[in-house]
Amino acid sequence: MINVEPRNRFDRSTGPSASPDDDGSTGSDAGAVSPPAATSILIVEDEGIVAQDLMEALTRLGYRISGVASEGTQAVAMALQLRPELVVMDVSLRGEIDGIQAARMMQERSHVPIIFLTGHRDSATLQRAVLTGPLGYLIKPFQEDELRCAIEVAIHKHRSEQAVREREEELRRSAELLQHLTLIDELTQLRNRRGFFELAQQALKVAQREHYAMGVFFMDLNGLKRINDTLGHQAGDQALRDTAEVLRDTFRGSDILARIGGDEFVAMAHVHSTQDLHALAGRLREHLQIFNQTHRRPYPLNISVGMTLVDVPTEEDLEALLARADAAMYEDKRAVSNRA
Repeated sequence: MINVEPRNRFDRSTGPSASPDDDGSTGSDAGAVSPPAATSILIVEDEGIVAQDLMEALTRLGYRISGVASEGTQAVAMALQLRPELVVMDVSLRGEIDGIQAARMMQERSHVPIIFLTGHRDSATLQRAVLTGPLGYLIKPFQEDELRCAIEVAIHKHRSEQAVREREEELRRSAELLQHLTLIDELTQLRNRRGFFELAQQALKVAQREHYAMGVFFMDLNGLKRINDTLGHQAGDQALRDTAEVLRDTFRGSDILARIGGDEFVAMAHVHSTQDLHALAGRLREHLQIFNQTHRRPYPLNISVGMTLVDVPTEEDLEALLARADAAMYEDKRAVSNRA
């Protein structure tokens, strides 16, 4: 048990006192700026007299007491509910958990700064306390100026660490955004060429290792130049977005879709046979027909499709497979042109 020091153990000197006016209030200019809000502090102390001393001292120093807890579990709950800006906590608390355990639980839930109070000077207790990352450590008995200095240092350090965490989080989000922008086509929100190759090459390696088939599709939006020339580039951009929408509806979410050129789209899909390839191509044509019937566009959406089966084992790389699908796509274009 902590020995309770005499209540006059705090140095209560607070500097020159203000002279009160006749009405009992201190004089002030009418236009004086209000002081900043006082820092809110949660006191965790199981000795009633010590807790009362702390409340009086902290109030004299200009801080606001958000609450007083007498045991660890209660302190953790109050920290979550009251969200104090700082916790002053005795290390040796009675109850199920001591102050060190309570501090560890608080740190898991938030980054509230903690100052430990203790009458123990042994290295084992100090080492346990240090591992929880407190921002201050005071040995009882202590003076008010020591308490004030410890609090101000803890608050300043906490704000600095919080600013560092915020900057790191901002940098992380910026890096993720940059990564997203370098892999995603801005217009269609499909993957771009780099994004497709990065993901499809890995998928191809897995397919070769696990011995299952894949399908590679090369697709071209027909008539994009004519749309741009006659209706403007905004209409052409809309046609590209329409194409991306139809492709998303046709392929599964696990398939890899990309726009790799002006009017060129590619896909890598999980299939079992050539029959699956033709089924996917048929589904694409059905979705195109439905789109053209349900959307009032000044152009019909028309896509030429080439496809090839990646049957394992194969030594062909992704470039060779795309070239094969591209050649099949031009055969499809010629067949459409001949029918026309």
